[in-house]
Amino acid sequence: MVAHTLQRARAARSVLRGWWSRERLSGVALFLFFVRWAAWLVAAVIVILDVVPKANVQREPVLLFGTLAQNAAATLYLPLLRPRVRDLLRQNVDDILVMGLLDVTLALAIVFLSGGWDSPYYLFAVASLLVPSSILGLRSNLALTAGFVGAYALIVSTAGRGVDGPWHGRELNNFVVFLAIPFIVAVVVQFFGWMSRELSAQRETARHALDEVLRLQGEREELAAEQERGRLAREIHDGVGQSIYMLSLNLEAAAELSGNTPAVRERLRHLVLLAKQVLLEVRHYIFDLKPLLEGDAGLSAALRSQVREFSTVSSLPVSIEVVGEERQLSITRATALYRIGQEALANAYRHAQATKACLRLEFDGRSVTLEVSDDGVGLSPEHGGGRGLRNIRQRTEDLGGTLMIAGAPGQGTTVRAVIPMEES
Repeated sequence: MVAHTLQRARAARSVLRGWWSRERLSGVALFLFFVRWAAWLVAAVIVILDVVPKANVQREPVLLFGTLAQNAAATLYLPLLRPRVRDLLRQNVDDILVMGLLDVTLALAIVFLSGGWDSPYYLFAVASLLVPSSILGLRSNLALTAGFVGAYALIVSTAGRGVDGPWHGRELNNFVVFLAIPFIVAVVVQFFGWMSRELSAQRETARHALDEVLRLQGEREELAAEQERGRLAREIHDGVGQSIYMLSLNLEAAAELSGNTPAVRERLRHLVLLAKQVLLEVRHYIFDLKPLLEGDAGLSAALRSQVREFSTVSSLPVSIEVVGEERQLSITRATALYRIGQEALANAYRHAQATKACLRLEFDGRSVTLEVSDDGVGLSPEHGGGRGLRNIRQRTEDLGGTLMIAGAPGQGTTVRAVIPMEES
């Protein structure tokens, strides 16, 4: 809990640094630079109107243009100069803070060169505190402000008339105000920084809360959809599926009772075959609605269940063999292999005229292989494969696997899909 609180505090303190780390200035940074330029304009007006003692403007207009260049450099630092400066500084150095402290030092030097007391650049120097104050924490900010005030007191006691100036006599009240202004600026900047950090923290909390609400809503919708798919699958299995299965049994019985009417018997057998094919298609749709790979049973258990169901519907005996130590597969790979086995067995029943089939599942640590073979009529050399084989090939290639289909007329068919394991 304490570590989490400290982490949040560090993150909050980095918000203001983020103003300066972006390639584009934020609104807060633009406001701070606006204040700097406003302070420079005040100094320019004072110099132009010549309303201060001559000792404070004897180096004009050099200082005025010098401060203009200083302000321009500070303003253009982020978009133009920062990439070059960062190459010269070490990576762990806060370049914005370094440049801000250098700016404060130059501003105090300008105050000294412009005569100290009654300097037109006092507000300009105070404005230079804005950038470092927006970065530093409260204690460091107060220490910087105290250093600024001490340096200013030293400057007014040494520059211009120095100790003979009126700053500690009839204008002592103004001197006290001048000493208080930097602290007021520091406190105000800290307050707005605190407000910004709080707003950022609240926005982040609200964003996380919204993400959590959306996640929970998505889970509820997915759960509702899953329940609806399960309900439809059960209804199809218990309703349409069972009805078709009973239809196929009755058609088989009718074919046996057809006696010496070959045409009727052949027609009934054709209808039995059609009913079983329809039942297999219904089983496919049930799988699409509610996969048989739910739970932790594994692929081999799902394939065994599939083989039992297939043999029951088609009356085609199918043996199953599992080689190697079974590994847990992702739902994507397990589903693909399940459907490959399903398609291959359906092809053996529909087209191969097979009397038996064999399903073999092999794990070798690097890949999983599913092989389905039958003793049917096989494939002719010009056979390009129907929709079922195209689906098997597509499923295999989608997972980066390889497919081998071997068969010759009268020698049965073997479908072998090799799919690589996921990288751990």
